[in-house]
Amino acid sequence: MAAVPNFLTGRKSSIGTTALQLTTTSHVSRGVQIIADSTNAVKIYVGLSTVTTDAADGTDGFPLAAGESIVIPVSDPSLVYVRAPSGTSSKVFFIAV
Repeated sequence: MAAVPNFLTGRKSSIGTTALQLTTTSHVSRGVQIIADSTNAVKIYVGLSTVTTDAADGTDGFPLAAGESIVIPVSDPSLVYVRAPSGTSSKVFFIAV
């Protein structure tokens, strides 16, 4: 029988104008896939803890519209943050493998 892969899944909800850590779990992984919920009314910006939302060239995150996804080759998903330009009801789902 094949070994069960080590992976982590989750959801980050109540995303608003403050950068939120995607997960507090440090997990040795090959990467993380993030998908913005299809009902989000605003884009979600993905980046480091200093992520901004279309405000500064050096710190703006990668924008995800509702239903869009991105795969980030990162060994520790706790280094990834999400932020919205307004509101507090957006959410994303993620899987780290």
